[in-house]
Amino acid sequence: MLAAALCLQSLPLGLLAALPLAGLAALAAGACRGHVEPDRPARLAGEAEWAWLLAAKRDLDEKRARLGSLGGPGAASIAGGGAAGPATSPSPLAREADALAQQLGRRLVAYINADPPIEGAPLSARQLAAIRMKSDEEMVVAREFIARSADYRRACEIYEAALASDPGNPRLRDELARAQAARFMSAARFSRVGAGMTAEQVRAALGAPNPHDVRAYPDKGVVGWFYPKDAAGAAAAVWFARRDGKLVAYLSDWSALPAPAALPPPPPAAPRKALPADADAGDAAAGAGTSGRAPEQDPY
Repeated sequence: MLAAALCLQSLPLGLLAALPLAGLAALAAGACRGHVEPDRPARLAGEAEWAWLLAAKRDLDEKRARLGSLGGPGAASIAGGGAAGPATSPSPLAREADALAQQLGRRLVAYINADPPIEGAPLSARQLAAIRMKSDEEMVVAREFIARSADYRRACEIYEAALASDPGNPRLRDELARAQAARFMSAARFSRVGAGMTAEQVRAALGAPNPHDVRAYPDKGVVGWFYPKDAAGAAAAVWFARRDGKLVAYLSDWSALPAPAALPPPPPAAPRKALPADADAGDAAAGAGTSGRAPEQDPY
């Protein structure tokens, strides 16, 4: 036991007191044979970082829930002037949530990269949990693009990028499918709106338009909300006029913006003239020029 005591001199007293006799002897034997795990500090640091990530995610989700109940991110509306509402500075709670989200994102990516998945090998439970946490954060960002500015294109890009790292996530696939379905207006969906509906009712039926697709015509006193129908540029429109201080729809036009006509194909290039069979290399080089002039006519 003297050798064991000598080997354990460097251990904290609290740890020694907490170990039973049998455990103390086993630990001493292992230490004296040099079997102390060299990666123990790294593993302890990893456990501490994971605990921080879990706590930060809980704190962030709580802050987001409070913001949602107060009409925070995602609650912006289309104002009467046709823009995405008056610019307001974020609340202290919103700033706290944003700062925590950025810090969580950075540390979460660093944590995943410290123990990256190996191609062809199954994920450990911790690896999967970390990747799913990152996917959850990506979904939050994508939803905010949709809620703030109806930017379904950007949301789809975020979902697709997240699926590349987390292909087995059913929630990601479902949210991507919903965003893809809502990105372009369908005739059946557009038929839900009509004259006499308020801006709030149109928004509830069709979703908020992208601020870039809202046009105000102050000289005529009307506002148009345009909803893309396809990637080519065709769009339907709901036209509003102001009545008693509110925007009220007076026309829903499915064919407001037709797709731009396709440009005609360029004409085929003129065929090159064949050179005589006995032409030398100099004639060939001259014939390959694009200007069509003889070498002596070239000003350069």
